[in-house]
Order: sequence, then C-alpha cells, then structure tokens
Amino acid sequence: MLFRVLGPLDLNVGETSVQLGGIKQRATLGFLLLHANRVVSTSGLVDALWTGDDPPASARKMLQNAVWGLRGILATAGGAASGVSLQTKAPGYVLHVEPDQIDLCRFRGLVADGRRELADGQPDKAASLLRDALALWRGPVLADLVEAGVEWSELASIQTSRLAAVEDRFEAELRCGGHYAVLGDLEEMVEAEPFRERSIAHLMLALYRCGRQADALNVYARFRVALAEEMGLDPGLELQQLQQSILEQSAALALPGRPTGLPALIEAPLVEPVRRRGPLVLAGDPRTESRVESRSEGRLESKPEPVAADHGHADHRRATSWRQASALIVRAEIGTRGWDDGVTVDDTLHDVAAVIREETERCGGAVLASIGSYSLALFEPNRHGDDYAKRAVMAALAIRDRTELDARAGRFAFHTAVSTGETTVRSAAAQGGSQSGNGALMVACEELLSLGGPGEVLVCERTRMATAGHIAFERTGEAGWRVAGCRCLDIAHDAVPPAEYEHEMDVLESLLMLAVTRKRPMLASVLGVPGSGKSWFLSTFESRVAGRVVDGTPLHVVRTPPFAGPWGLRAEILAACCGIQPGDSSNVAELKLYRTVQQVLGDPANTELAMESLAPLLEPGQDGDNYDAEGKQAAARDWNQVVSQALRERPLAVFVDDLHLANDAMLNLIEGVVGCMVGVPLMVIVGGRLGLLQRRPEWGGGKPYATTLTLDVVSRPGAMRLYSTATATAVG
Repeated sequence: MLFRVLGPLDLNVGETSVQLGGIKQRATLGFLLLHANRVVSTSGLVDALWTGDDPPASARKMLQNAVWGLRGILATAGGAASGVSLQTKAPGYVLHVEPDQIDLCRFRGLVADGRRELADGQPDKAASLLRDALALWRGPVLADLVEAGVEWSELASIQTSRLAAVEDRFEAELRCGGHYAVLGDLEEMVEAEPFRERSIAHLMLALYRCGRQADALNVYARFRVALAEEMGLDPGLELQQLQQSILEQSAALALPGRPTGLPALIEAPLVEPVRRRGPLVLAGDPRTESRVESRSEGRLESKPEPVAADHGHADHRRATSWRQASALIVRAEIGTRGWDDGVTVDDTLHDVAAVIREETERCGGAVLASIGSYSLALFEPNRHGDDYAKRAVMAALAIRDRTELDARAGRFAFHTAVSTGETTVRSAAAQGGSQSGNGALMVACEELLSLGGPGEVLVCERTRMATAGHIAFERTGEAGWRVAGCRCLDIAHDAVPPAEYEHEMDVLESLLMLAVTRKRPMLASVLGVPGSGKSWFLSTFESRVAGRVVDGTPLHVVRTPPFAGPWGLRAEILAACCGIQPGDSSNVAELKLYRTVQQVLGDPANTELAMESLAPLLEPGQDGDNYDAEGKQAAARDWNQVVSQALRERPLAVFVDDLHLANDAMLNLIEGVVGCMVGVPLMVIVGGRLGLLQRRPEWGGGKPYATTLTLDVVSRPGAMRLYSTATATAVG
C-alpha cells in the first residue's frame, strides 16, 4: 500500500489505484498523511477542511462520516496486514502508517541519503539518489486538493524542500561534469525562482563550463539589478566571489574532459545521402521517385566537405547565436525481415536519410547531421511565425507515416523525439557551408529519444504546450509525452478544395445540418483508396464546421484517433458533454463531470454511483483496464444514460480518421452509439480505406442513419492543388 501526496492524492495497492471518495474525505486523508503517526485534533481537522470559511454546524458530523468512510476504504484495500490504521485518540485522530508507505517520507529519506553521499565526496551516487527522490513528484503537493481551494501552511514548506532537493541535484550533477545535461533545467529553475542565489550560482557555473563566460556574467548582472530594484539588496558574498572567479577564469571552476555522446553528432558536418541504382520504394509512398546512384566498386561515396577558414574567436562569437527552436532526432532501427536480396544496410540508411531530409525540409526545417542510424534536424521561427514546434512534430509524423508499411513488414522502425527550448545555432558561413546546433536542448532531446518505443514520437513538456491545439498526446512516465494523433492536419483549411470534392463536401454539410436540426443521429463514412485525399477532406470539413452556431447553440467537435479504442472514444464524447477542456486539471474535470451527472440524474445517491463508474474514464490513457467485467457493464450503462441526456442540448460532431486501423470493439461502438441514441443532435464522421468494407461488408449498408461517400483518386491537377494546400502553411 502506497499513499502518494507529491502530486494529486492517490492510494495504490500494487498496480491498482483505490478510489478515495469525495473532496472532504480526500482532504481528511491528505491532512492526516501530512501529520502521519501524530494525533491531529478534531478542531484542527475541521479548520483544515474549511480553510478560510466558517465551518457549518454539521462540520464535526461530516468529519466523522469522512473518517468512517476512510476506515472502510483502508480495510478493503489492505486490512490489518497492511499495517495502516486510522484510530480515534483524544483529542482527535491518528493515522498509523509505515514511513515507506508514503511517497513524501520516501522523498525525504532519499534526499537525506543523497546529501550524505554529497558530503562524503560521492557526487555520482548523490545525483542518482536525488534523481530518484525528485522522480516521486507528479506535480504540486496534493494538487487536486489545492485546486479545490485547500490552503495549508505545510504545503508551502514541502514545496520549498523540493526546491532545495533540486538544487542539491544540480550541485551533484555539476560535480560529476554534467553541466550540459542540467543547463536547460537550470534555466527553467532560475526563470521560475529568480531570487534563489544558489540556483543562480549553479547556472553561472554551468554556463561557464559550457564555454559561455559572457552569458554567465550576464546572469549575474541581471540578478544584481533585479535584487537591487526589488529588495534594495546586493548579491551574497559567495555569489560575488563566483563572479570574480569567472572574470579571472579561475582554474578552480574548470572540470577536465567534455561530455560524450550527442554533442559530437551535433557538431559533425552534414553527410549528403548517397542512393543506390533504382528506387527503394518505401511502401505506400506515392511520391517516391527514382534516385541517382553514386557508388564506386560497391563503396559509397560522398562529396568532400569544405573547410571553414579560421576567422578568429571574435568572428566565431558573432556567427553563433542563442535562439528558441525545436530539435528533432530520428533513429532508424534496421530490422531483419522483409528485405529483398542485394539490399544492404548502407543502402537502407542512406535512403532513410533522404526521406528524413525531404520531410524535414517540406515542413520548413533543416537537417543538421545524418550519421549512421541517427539524424538531427532543427526547426526555427520563420517569417510566418513561431510554429516551429508544430512543424517539428508534423515532420516526425510524416517521416513515420511514409514508412509505415515498411515498418510493419519488419524492415525497420523509427524512434523519434522532439524537444523545444533555447539552443545555440552556428551560421552556415562559420561552419563552412552547413549549419550546426548545440546546447542542452540537444542533450535533452537525446535523453527523450531513449525513452520511446518503435514507431513512437515523444515530445517534451514545452513542445506539448506549444502544439496542444493541433496534436493529441498521452503521458509517458515523468519525462515526456507520446503523440497520440492529430487534432487537425497542418493545412490551409480556408483554401478552395479541389473541384472533385465540392459536391461531396456540400452533401456532408447537409447531412450534418439535418442531424443537428432534427436531432437525428447519423453516421457518415468517407472511404477511398490511398492518395484520394480522404484525410484532407475530413480535416477541411472539420475546420469548416467547428464552432458553427446552429439555432443559437454552438456545434462542438471531437477528434479521436482510431487506436483510442472504445473506451477512449467514450472518454472524448463524455468530456465534450461536460465541457471539459484539454488543459483542465483532473480536479476541475471531475467537478465538471459531477455537475453534468447531477444535472442529468438529479438523485444524489444515483449521482455518486454514476461518478464511481464514470470518473475513471477521464483518467489519461483510459483503455478499460480500470474496470472488471461488472464495472465495464456499469460504466457503459451510466455512460449511455448521461451522454444521451447531456447531448440533447449540445450538438456534437465526432471525427475518426483511418478507421480501417481500428479494432472491432471500436467499430461496434461507433455503429451502436449512432444506432441506439434517439433525439440526439449527433453526427459521427469517419474516414478510412476501402479495405474497411472487406472487414465489414455490411458497414453502413441498409441502415437509415448511415451514409457512405466514396472518393476516387484525385486527378493530377486536383492533386497538385491538394498538395500545395497541404504544404503551404508548414513550409512558409
């Protein structure tokens, strides 16, 4: 049994998360956990539960009910064998629990051990322990309770202890020579906590060791000015001494050696791809053309790289600048299956590098290096704006999609990562004709790459925040996010569609208006062969109708990837019914769900029962594993009841592309939702290949609520307009 307070309050028994009831019950447990194994008075608990408010006359009775409920949960979760008990002891209550059963106690123990190793001159061990300690954090302390209005003094002190542990970790990493690895985190720390002198000192030292002496001194100068203006103080003596040491380039600040790994790749010259005779036809790619070979007696040849002249240190500094950008790293993992005789690994790697270059440049990026199975690209702001993070993710998806069938055949798989932040960029002239990048951003991207599986695109938090309006993500551990799909394609939706599709677009719009105005659920399937532009068609139609007001009510739009499965689709529709936004916290989402369920069901008892079955749907990555067989039946029943009532006054359009990739359960749910709901302004628009009809010959056939549109291959003029439209925004 593990209680987690370093983030939203949670109780885990093995791999199972235990439901903890309502807000007062969770707040009672949270406050007792912060004072574990100590008696907490009843009056103290009442004050904690009603922070800043006068408690009602029934406050003590409500507290007793909360304690009674917690005892039942603890008994069910682990019983006496767990060693956890909630006892009444004058003048209040005491929660008996082993320290290692609370993540806060584990955190404090690991931090103490890390500081001990640091004091004993073992920075590598200290860094490992401190990283483990900080990995226990999933967000602010008791984040869900804080969202609900809880304000306890204990929370601020725990957050302060985390900041101190972060600084201990920085010190340990710097002693180990990891100045490149921590530079990005240090910059974020100083930006969030601008008056912590220890963090300022760490950042100055890391910058100095990265060869950025001027930047280190600028950090000190900015801090000194801000401190004087805000508080009328001067920097502390230790910080002043550090500044002097940097000015003197003291040998005490230096560390021997340099970090190995990716920086060597980043600074390497760009290798032009060399292609063999005849095309390597990447399966499913209509744009693959024959390529020119450059081989001599079986050996691959490349053009010699020009050597940059040495213009001196001053010219070098002028040619180097720090910019906001997104880094894309791709690693091609060569498989052992599906290859024709005579195709070598060298051939494959060079043709893969060509695909990466083509898609990167199409999205407005630049490939900095291609060495072996690794390729590194950089995306910077262009004249059309600062959408570089979105363009980097779209390039990663395009690279993956162009080689989808080859990956399925086992020929190779891509590992891809995108990281966004500040990086140093050296001009092409300074590099003898090729651009290069360096800095902590590249190291962070390399670390992120190691966490992803084949075919996955992982991104950092900054990239997710910059692209959340266009890309859907799933959380993966504590380090990053996995791309789950596109909310809309990166195309100019206001452009005129090809003439071939104008009629189909009008038909689909008429069906949508019919479904909304007459409150008649409908299913529209847009099917076609590869190259027919069905994904463009759906995305353009989505953009056209999103936010449209019909009879005074805005039309809401939901886009779900086919691999989300039936429970993922249910979660998206339920969230739309409740008005839950992508950026809402778990607590806000739960409150919106509760209001909707209460409005639909009315009865408090039924509302609580429905909340127990529906709340798990809103958890990230929901795939039904949170339910047993009985729980799935209850969740499906409550979902049908709540959604069918909530949608009566909330018209909704649901888009699912590439439906041919969905499993049978997903197909069954889509047909079932549209077929069984009555009096609901709902339309489900799906896209897919004609192969869907081979799996489901009866799909949409003979049903009064279903329509199928079949798209032919776009004519050459139409294809040119479609391709130009699709690339206009990305390339700029």
